[in-house]
Amino acid sequence: MREGRSSLGVLAVASSFAALGCEPLAVDYEAAREDVPVYRRSAVIEPGDPGSPAELRVVAWNVKYGAGRIPFWFDCWGDRVQMSKAEVDDNLGRIYALVNELDPDVLMAEEIEVNSRRSAYVDMVRGILEHTKLNYAAYYETWNSQYVASEGVGRINLGNAIFSKYPIQRAERIRQEDRTDQSGLTQMFYIHRAVGRAELELRPGERATAFVVHTEAYDNDGTKQRQIQQMRDLLAAETLPAVVGGDFNELPPTAVRREQFLDERRTAVCSDDFAQPPYTPEKMQPFYDEFVPFVSLERYGATEAEQQRYYTHSVLGPDDRNDVGEPGFWNRSLDYLFATKPTTWVAGTTDVVQVKGQRVGGEDGLGPVIASDVLRLSDHAPVTGVWQVKR
Repeated sequence: MREGRSSLGVLAVASSFAALGCEPLAVDYEAAREDVPVYRRSAVIEPGDPGSPAELRVVAWNVKYGAGRIPFWFDCWGDRVQMSKAEVDDNLGRIYALVNELDPDVLMAEEIEVNSRRSAYVDMVRGILEHTKLNYAAYYETWNSQYVASEGVGRINLGNAIFSKYPIQRAERIRQEDRTDQSGLTQMFYIHRAVGRAELELRPGERATAFVVHTEAYDNDGTKQRQIQQMRDLLAAETLPAVVGGDFNELPPTAVRREQFLDERRTAVCSDDFAQPPYTPEKMQPFYDEFVPFVSLERYGATEAEQQRYYTHSVLGPDDRNDVGEPGFWNRSLDYLFATKPTTWVAGTTDVVQVKGQRVGGEDGLGPVIASDVLRLSDHAPVTGVWQVKR
């Protein structure tokens, strides 16, 4: 959620033009849809027969560019802007471990970086491919700037990715509209959101589609709501069985708590005037009406105590305290999985992976008991389920 505060508008870039030569300072993405490359693991691991109907373990996870719980300036709780390679490698090692525990057939990952100063220029796409059982990947850039001067961020290449045990036959980057409530200079160096689409070949003649999405978080012009609607339209128009996963930066329509979250500061570190734009949970209702959610609204519950079990986001980790001394913990739901009908989710497999020792799917769930310390790995919890690909 936190990778692009509006305070990035103050960008001291004028002195950088001469030093950077003729290469574009920042990549703008003009194509509405364009194919992107597919990457392959150095030694492919045979995934086996997916079954009939096919059943795929799906995970969506915003991995916070491998920063774990380091208090970044982007979080508005700290002042860090970059990590050492040792820090990145340590954080990624723990991310690989949880991915391997969950053992997904398909992983949708948000906030992946491949060539960024803040993450020591580590290629996270290649890292996940080589340290898990996932064989193929498509990377969808959303932020590619040679130099972001604000706070010394420097070179950045951020995006989302879809990983699969099964071959990706085609991968597309689908442009989402940009914010309009920023200056022209800020827009040039800001994130350009995109939906990632991948066609997976489960067996000869049988394909399914996976989408990854990460919508805007800080706009005040309705951009996020239009991006959510675009994602709904893409899913509704898809002709193959399809699943979408990602960080929608929006609350479920029945969310009880909609403001005053425990990880909000009275005075944010990153900006004197920052305020979280209001949520519009009603924008998520069509996804529950038209598609199959991994957690139904009935299961999500009607009270805050019931809903906490499915919260997916917290800026603060368990070692941090807010302004009134409360320790960090998951405090709102922003991450989702939805499948097109008539496909469905296998009972006992869907869950938000929140804590060490949790059995995925609930007390009687079919998933593993988690050994990783999930709350310390990212500011988002993974969401997961076994997707049954009925036709």
